[in-house]
Amino acid sequence: MLERQLLFTRNNFYLLVTLVFLSSCSTTSKQNCLINRAAFDIGSGSTKMTVAKVDQCKNQIVEVLFEDQSSVTYKESLYENNNSFSEKIIKEGIEELQELKQTALDLGVKEFQGLATEAFRNANNGTETIDRIISETGIGIKVITQELEARYGYLGAKTKHPFSDKDNIVVWDIGGGSMQMTYVEDGKFHFYLGKLASVSFKEKVLENYYGAGTKSPNPLGKSKAKKSLALSRFFAHGNVPEHVKKYIERARVFGIGGVHYYSIRKQALKKGHIYNQPQLRIALNKRSKLSDRQIGGKYAPTDVTNIALVLGFMEALGIRKVESYKVNMSHGLFLDQDLW
Repeated sequence: MLERQLLFTRNNFYLLVTLVFLSSCSTTSKQNCLINRAAFDIGSGSTKMTVAKVDQCKNQIVEVLFEDQSSVTYKESLYENNNSFSEKIIKEGIEELQELKQTALDLGVKEFQGLATEAFRNANNGTETIDRIISETGIGIKVITQELEARYGYLGAKTKHPFSDKDNIVVWDIGGGSMQMTYVEDGKFHFYLGKLASVSFKEKVLENYYGAGTKSPNPLGKSKAKKSLALSRFFAHGNVPEHVKKYIERARVFGIGGVHYYSIRKQALKKGHIYNQPQLRIALNKRSKLSDRQIGGKYAPTDVTNIALVLGFMEALGIRKVESYKVNMSHGLFLDQDLW
């Protein structure tokens, strides 16, 4: 009888040890899957960073811990320096990245990765500049094609605001130097990849309606506001592919990137994130009377022409409303296992 009790006790003990061991392994394994990462979107007009806790085993974002951005006008620098980045803008970009990285380190980030876009694709000294940024910041950076930029934007929107590919969603991303419209149909990505964007459109307005040497279109005024709107509308009619136009007729449009979420939303809305054509017409009429000083901020020269750009495309493509979201390429970057 005593032997049976001892055997029973030993068995219970071994079972308990086994369960504790398995539980410990499971917990350790789960902890090993989680890592804090910082992803950088080095755009033509701003540099954005997102810090997130990522489950690298499941390849998904568990929690966004921090987001920040700073103005670094790479695209403007190209217009001012014969299509090359100036020493001033390179130093500014490096300093901003170093500051953002330090914040990420304070949050326990172990891995850093960045994507660079249009300005770096086109700059005469783009490759040398990226090499220098990598060397001085210790951040891995890849210059990507515009098609990849569109894919990352779409995946970022899908990650942060989940939807199905069957939900008829067009993700509309506007940066400083490029514009992307992306949707998925029959399991395949489809795109509009354009060169007219925030800074490049402002430059077109200056080129067409102002004298040489003018740096800002503000105050735009009623007449030039109408002309700018017509210029955007004309460009959209002639450049957006028919397959995109047809898909948009039945789709919801998600606006991502700084132009939609910060510039347009803040100028057109007092609250909320969904804006329509009448709201943009009212905003364009009011804001076209303002100077750079009255507008304020580093993005003042492009703020009002941004309204004309977006409204012109909406009118040309029959987009009644845009749902703006705080999403950029960095959110999609977290899911690309090949870069981490």
